[in-house]
Amino acid sequence: MKQLDKEVKMSFKAKIAIFLLATLITLTGFNLIASSSALDILKMGKRAGYEIIANVLAKAQLPVDPS
Repeated sequence: MKQLDKEVKMSFKAKIAIFLLATLITLTGFNLIASSSALDILKMGKRAGYEIIANVLAKAQLPVDPS
């Protein structure tokens, strides 16, 4: 019980180092989790963009009927 009552004093630099390490681990973990779904979304958007461009170009290249 006596050990629980003692305060642990940490320097400000140690607190900052722990905070930065926790932030880095959190961001890295989030990127690993989100990367597969984010890549799928990017691929779908890219395909849709190509489809839109192809449709616009196809309409622009249609011959105009002179009559």
